[in-house]
Amino acid sequence: MKKFFHVICLLGLSIFLLIGCTQKLAKNKQQIEDKGISYEFQLPAGWETSKAGYNEYGLQAAFNAEDKKSNSYVFISSVPVKDVPQKDFGKQTREKLKKRYHYKDIEGIYMKKITVNKAPAYKYTLNTTYKEKSVWAHLYYIWTKHGFVQLTYYSADDNSYKKRSKIIDESVATFKETGFDEGAAEVAKNEQREEEGDVISIINHDIKMETTGVRQVTGENQKKLLAIRYTFTNLMDTPIQPVVWNDYVTAKQNGNILSIGKLSADSNLLDLKELINNQSKEVKRGEAIETTVLYELKDMSNIELSFSQDAFPGEKAVEVVIPQ
Repeated sequence: MKKFFHVICLLGLSIFLLIGCTQKLAKNKQQIEDKGISYEFQLPAGWETSKAGYNEYGLQAAFNAEDKKSNSYVFISSVPVKDVPQKDFGKQTREKLKKRYHYKDIEGIYMKKITVNKAPAYKYTLNTTYKEKSVWAHLYYIWTKHGFVQLTYYSADDNSYKKRSKIIDESVATFKETGFDEGAAEVAKNEQREEEGDVISIINHDIKMETTGVRQVTGENQKKLLAIRYTFTNLMDTPIQPVVWNDYVTAKQNGNILSIGKLSADSNLLDLKELINNQSKEVKRGEAIETTVLYELKDMSNIELSFSQDAFPGEKAVEVVIPQ
């Protein structure tokens, strides 16, 4: 009888453990299609897909989800795998994250080289803010057969963040590429090229400015703004601020000069705020910095950028398409 009782207890414990494990992840697999590539993975249990958009300078999230109970989020985006080489990625990305999130000590950013379903990957963890709240950002970068995928989890900085971190790891462990459509990939490539336009690069003896993307955002007083992200490089001996863009570049819409825009004080576009703040930083000779300029839009027609002929003689005006 005792033996039978122990068997029943063990069976009950096994069932309890099994239920505990299955509750960590959702039963249904999420199907994702992006740039001709198909992926699937399982969300943490209780998380729901979201229709809220997330766009980082033309890199539109292919998938969004959130846990409304803890105010945690995940965004997934991808580019063709050939666009991101693996060599030196780990250290270089850690250094970029250090600068972007203003960490004094690079060791404060957790980094680990991992594999996800046999695909090479990196994981980074750091503390930042999202929607004006402290969060732990878990960043996963995965090279599948055809795609380079970034999974960004913002996990609430609460008493459950350690437990949630383990569940997020388990969620990522289910991620894999399931298919590839070459025709759809080519169509997506052409569409993205049309949306982003050509890279604009201007250079003289003193500075170099090169655009890296455009993005439409909402600014102060609900005004529609165009954010132009650019890399600023100082080529002269004296320090200089990237805000000199405003002295050398004029933006027009239908012949009307556009005003410099501002984000609202309560804007939750924290990454964008950091980039805008970079405009006023001193950049030494040989240094480069990522920054952003904002323009107030009058409508959705194309923008013309013209350049100071004194500083950049012969540089022709270019058109910028406003992304929807």
